[in-house]
Amino acid sequence: MIQTFAPIASLLFSVALLMVGHGLQSTIVPLASKGLAFADFSIGLAASGYFAGFVVGGIIAPHVVVRAGHIRGFAVMVSSMSAAALLHPLISDEYAWILFRLMTGFSVAGLYLIIESWLNEFADNANRGLVMSAYVIVNYAAFTAGQLLATIAEPEAFFLFAIASIIISVAVVPVAMTKAAQPAPMAVVKLELRKVFRVSPAAIVAAICVGVVQGSHLSFAAIYAVDKGYNSLSQAPIFAAILGVGGIVGQWPIGRISDYFDRRLVLIIISLFGIAGSVAITSVGATSFTLLLIVGFFIGAMIQPAYSLAIAHGYDHASESGYVRMAAGLLVAFGIGSSIGPTVTALAMRKWGPEALFLLPALVLAILCVYLAFRIMKSEAIESDDKDDYEFASTSAAVGAVVTPELLNEDDKYVVVPDEWEPSEEDDSMGSDGEEPEGLEEPEETGKPENMQNSGPDGAHTNGMKDYPI
Repeated sequence: MIQTFAPIASLLFSVALLMVGHGLQSTIVPLASKGLAFADFSIGLAASGYFAGFVVGGIIAPHVVVRAGHIRGFAVMVSSMSAAALLHPLISDEYAWILFRLMTGFSVAGLYLIIESWLNEFADNANRGLVMSAYVIVNYAAFTAGQLLATIAEPEAFFLFAIASIIISVAVVPVAMTKAAQPAPMAVVKLELRKVFRVSPAAIVAAICVGVVQGSHLSFAAIYAVDKGYNSLSQAPIFAAILGVGGIVGQWPIGRISDYFDRRLVLIIISLFGIAGSVAITSVGATSFTLLLIVGFFIGAMIQPAYSLAIAHGYDHASESGYVRMAAGLLVAFGIGSSIGPTVTALAMRKWGPEALFLLPALVLAILCVYLAFRIMKSEAIESDDKDDYEFASTSAAVGAVVTPELLNEDDKYVVVPDEWEPSEEDDSMGSDGEEPEGLEEPEETGKPENMQNSGPDGAHTNGMKDYPI
């Protein structure tokens, strides 16, 4: 255990610092916007701007890293994210804040790219699940801690934005001082949403719908609590955090259940529970804060794991050579939904009040249930023995990572070699045939290739890489 985590301790420490600052900033921005009397539509646009920036960052940031190198690229992203945090209190303009959130989303995508590249460098078939699970736990726990940190001062105050900026800035120190080797080549994957949709339409539709719901909840949960009469300093951040806590608790058991049943059916069931919780919270919101937290926890536990289920379902239907495109396509689909959700929800909340934050997502989940029921009637489920293990999907989908088990060849057209990268002995032994990697195949939905975690030759170390759409 010590040998596994000792080389990545500094990287996980950087992740923790980044996510504390990110969680704090994500919570105080909508609350401060409300306190400064920004228009609801502008608040929604700023929230959508973050997710749009994340998608754009996933497309452009790999090229920044290839040009500047991983450590310098990390410093660029941290500096941009830290500057964006400080610009909020300095320029109290609602349209400028949309740009600042776009900057933040772009930077976060680049930071995920760099950190996960290093983590994957230290992971092999024996410990990949352990390493990535630890990463996801640190990510979620630190983000939640940052949300709760918002309770120490008024959200409009310069103090909290300065604290977020300082914490984010300090995160560069562990990475800058690390002795870890430069990550292996970076694969840049051509985005083919149409082909991914043909392989698994249920996964793409689910990713978009879940993106709408989760993007709305993340952006407006704290504002909902304020609109229901709860204190913006001590109670609203706690309510925003409780949705994420519920997601952490529900992720594993729901995922494991989906390994034994049709994942589409499991998605329908948790969506129905999510709809029930969304309707229930509209009637208990103003009666008791404790009851509000309980229902919010339940909603998070039901809805938060849905994206991981969509990823797992997509992997179940993708060919072995198409995992990376499937994951990249689903990530972009989720980003599209997350970009649309906050803006539409802001308009709905302005017209119908705060309850629209949960009733509109409930409608989206109902549409998803109808579509999934149609897909179940049209195509049979994959046998349990032919499915990919949910453990892999949950660790690679929870925070937007794309981990591929294939051995990458630096001569392949989709592999871009970072500056100053020196191949290891294992990489030298891979050979260089220069052949173009296969694309997504379109197998029958009842078929399934070999398990992706066993695709490495004789269980050898597989340089898990992060793949990004272009």
